[in-house]
Amino acid sequence: MTIALLVEEIRRDPDEPDRGAGRGLGQDDPGDCRPAHRVTEEKAELVVKSKWLRAVIATAVVLTLALSMSGCGPIDEFYSYEFGSTSAASTHYVAAAVLASIINTGNPDMKITVVESGATHDNLIKTQAGKLDGGFATSWDGMAMAYNGTTMSEYIAYGEWPELRMMSGYVHNYVLVVVLDHDDQEEGEEGEIIETLYDLHGKRFSAGVAGSVTEFNIRRQFDSLGIEPEWVSASYPDVIEMARNREIVGFARASTSIRLDASMRDLHSEIGITVLGWPEEDLEPALVATPGTSAHWVPEDAVEGLSVPGFYTMGHTTGIFVTTAIPQDVMYRMAKTYVDKWDQFARAWSAAGDWTPLETDLALLNDMVGRVDMPPLHAGVVQLMKERGYEVEPALIGPEYDEDAVDR
Repeated sequence: MTIALLVEEIRRDPDEPDRGAGRGLGQDDPGDCRPAHRVTEEKAELVVKSKWLRAVIATAVVLTLALSMSGCGPIDEFYSYEFGSTSAASTHYVAAAVLASIINTGNPDMKITVVESGATHDNLIKTQAGKLDGGFATSWDGMAMAYNGTTMSEYIAYGEWPELRMMSGYVHNYVLVVVLDHDDQEEGEEGEIIETLYDLHGKRFSAGVAGSVTEFNIRRQFDSLGIEPEWVSASYPDVIEMARNREIVGFARASTSIRLDASMRDLHSEIGITVLGWPEEDLEPALVATPGTSAHWVPEDAVEGLSVPGFYTMGHTTGIFVTTAIPQDVMYRMAKTYVDKWDQFARAWSAAGDWTPLETDLALLNDMVGRVDMPPLHAGVVQLMKERGYEVEPALIGPEYDEDAVDR
């Protein structure tokens, strides 16, 4: 198997005409278990340009060879869907390609094509317009906004979206509010000492990478508390450089684990940094301001490389959304495939190693449903959860769910 075989599940432009089976039902060769669309090695090279991405995808291809193709035979119906992902420069693009490969390889009558896109909101808006069948959302809060028709002008204009459904999460992101350590500040800089979130009011602070979900959420969460820093929007390397030069007092950074990244470690060794927590009484207004996000307690000294007391931090979950247009039995088989092969996904994309499919989804969602209207889980996912003994809150089950399918 070559890199091209995995990359054939990625297409760059959602408006490009399909070269085989269309969205929904279609068929190339009823007796052929190969995917519906083919690309050449040259095309694959154009799609996967960076060396590190080719290496990761090549590893993913080797891992997916372990999937069984024993059920290969004549196919009566072929299900073809297009899912939006994110920029090809993002590691989440790799995650999308690997998950699609696992599902496709385990279900010869299915084809998920991963499309490069502008991520969460771009995917949701294009799905509303009928250009995509679903997609990867770097934050569940985007799904909540689209489902309820709130927050963004596009969602407000579209109105409520009752057909939107959640498929799965696959990684949780913890947002650290990092500030410069005042122990090393020069005399006369006492006005810049930051000990609580409220001390950031009026100070130069970066809410995250320009245009990121972290920046979007932090700004809304701070606003809910009446905190209005002098916002600085920039790339992460520029933010680190500004912090090093003390041009800003701090920044927010999302991570899939509670730790300092290499840039933060370097900054800490040079001038010192610390992490601010959220007051427990301020969690509720912040969570309401960004529906679909969650709060997490970080124990004392749990941040590798820093000695800090326990604190609350905000976070967001990356996952996959679909609509009720995908039949329950089809989604059930999709979900069963990736759940049963999760170890292969985690080996190819290590950030997913801390996520237990179905169980982690429910743990996070159960904490949210009393606070905000989240889209229900897709009926096929609910079927798998119930089959495996999980209790699913009624608010997470859509009216289309067929209870009898569990016993069939």
